[in-house]
Amino acid sequence: MLEQRIRLLLRSLDVQPPLSVPSFCAALSRIRGRHIELRAVALPTPGPLGLWCETPRADLIVFQKETTPLHQDHIVLHEVGHILANHQGPGLSAQLETALPGLKPSAVRRVLQRCSYDSDQEREAELVATIIMEWASVLDEVSTPPSEDPSVQRIHAALGDRQGWL
Repeated sequence: MLEQRIRLLLRSLDVQPPLSVPSFCAALSRIRGRHIELRAVALPTPGPLGLWCETPRADLIVFQKETTPLHQDHIVLHEVGHILANHQGPGLSAQLETALPGLKPSAVRRVLQRCSYDSDQEREAELVATIIMEWASVLDEVSTPPSEDPSVQRIHAALGDRQGWL
């Protein structure tokens, strides 16, 4: 089951709060043994906000530059969801060629870029992004003990297991 796989993966990452999506992607790259390159691009609107390209040397995630940092994080994590779910894409699009001039279509094995959540793949990718964002919010909430008092720290250690919800 995808949810279980994602939760197990999150447990194995050494990511400290607050969540930095580039740091998360770097940790994921180390575990997978494959680089994830993030590239902010002013993508045309209307159109996709992000896309994932599997190239021979790396997984390239292109995301909308013209939006808020929180939205950019969600877009990137959605594309990470496609990677983790091993989704297949429709092929190189004209928008990709416009956004990344000089990228040869023959150098790209897989591209995912969609504009709606109508497919099972899109729902799965969105689920992965949501799980990661929820995980990050738990990490942020329980990252430091609330007091120097040893009894409070013991309670925090018992109840504040930041991976326990996984």
